[in-house]
Amino acid sequence: MLVNFKPIYQQGYSLIELVITIVLSSIALLVFLTLFSSIQSSSTEPVFQVKAAELGQAYLEEIGLKRFDEQSPAGNGLRCNDPAWPTTCSLVLDSEGGEVRATFDDIDDYNGLIDSPPQDAFGNARSGFTSFSVNIVVAYSGADFGFPNQDLKRITVTVTTPDSTSYQFSQYKGNF
Repeated sequence: MLVNFKPIYQQGYSLIELVITIVLSSIALLVFLTLFSSIQSSSTEPVFQVKAAELGQAYLEEIGLKRFDEQSPAGNGLRCNDPAWPTTCSLVLDSEGGEVRATFDDIDDYNGLIDSPPQDAFGNARSGFTSFSVNIVVAYSGADFGFPNQDLKRITVTVTTPDSTSYQFSQYKGNF
């Protein structure tokens, strides 16, 4: 019986092939982790945007439910500077002095309000917003639309998120 012997070749990788594989894998991993970390750091931005919008809307709703002016009667049925209600609108946009958040009764009272952390209408801190801040500006803006300037007020709520990004939300309230 004849046995045919064939040479047996070593199978596997050489040391050079292993080193090249390790170096290329390391470079690919480094690129991947660099991209992943930049994406990861901006992943909180949409969460902050949604929370800022929610907070801005809450403040605008609260303020929008108040009287137009200190001189306007409750319910906004009549308006200041109207012959049916012979009182003139306030010339100064601020609180009447000594008022606290729970007693704000017209939108002027909110002018210059800074809440950090944000609060609800009764002065209680809003949960989930401890690192946010809110700044409110009320300004006469009737002239923007061709009305007498004191017939329209613009309420601007600026919400600043924990990453120091600011978002502005505005609403107009008319003396109608």
